[in-house]
Amino acid sequence: MRVNCWTIGRRTVQAAVLLLLASPILGWRGFEGNLGSASLSGILLSDPLATLQVFLLTGGLALPLLIGSASVLAVYGVLGGRFFCGWICPVGLLTDLSDRLPGRRNRPSWRLGWKGLVLTLTLLFSLLLGLPVFETLSPIGIAGRALSFGPGAEVILLALIVACELLLVRRLWCRSLCPLGGFYALLGRMAPLKVGYRRERCIHCGRCRRVCFVPEVLAPPLEEGATLVQSGECSRCGACIGTCPVSALALHFSKP
Repeated sequence: MRVNCWTIGRRTVQAAVLLLLASPILGWRGFEGNLGSASLSGILLSDPLATLQVFLLTGGLALPLLIGSASVLAVYGVLGGRFFCGWICPVGLLTDLSDRLPGRRNRPSWRLGWKGLVLTLTLLFSLLLGLPVFETLSPIGIAGRALSFGPGAEVILLALIVACELLLVRRLWCRSLCPLGGFYALLGRMAPLKVGYRRERCIHCGRCRRVCFVPEVLAPPLEEGATLVQSGECSRCGACIGTCPVSALALHFSKP
């Protein structure tokens, strides 16, 4: 039942995000924009990475953009940056669903820390080329525009990501390449909401690692006895909590 509750909750949020992005087609005016910059019932929201790229290009920020970015940072600063990846990102949903296809779990998983490098290169090329590089090529933006205005030729990039996920490496984009995920992972380390671990309850059945798409974040608690999952890579998706048969894992607030 715990697994179903977490899955239903996460899918409900993801479906709501898809509906918001599709609101121009549906005729609803409460949401305007995309995951880069938007207004939700008058509340300004801006992607912090996009805001950072604009700052590098212009040397300053307009007040609405600054307010929107601060609002997003405040939310993810509490929940953990990669909460976006597990609950909001449409590309994360796409790769998550592809991972559920039969016979796909035997693919290797890379543990490469490329996201930080890609993030650095993104900011560097934005500065050198004079344009927001990630916003131009972002699969997240492509998915949002496809939902808002209909798919175009650029959705080929989404197809390539899914093909790599299905045929080569599990979670290649989310684990190793996405610069936005790298940005939010830095923020996630400071967030007060974390997965807590009760060692005395754990029976070391391994179920939590099998459902986590970044199982290495569970190594410090399970192997070293740490009481919290400190890694910024944790998306707070709740999969490990829901599958634990003895409730050894739980979300709770800690001192940031």
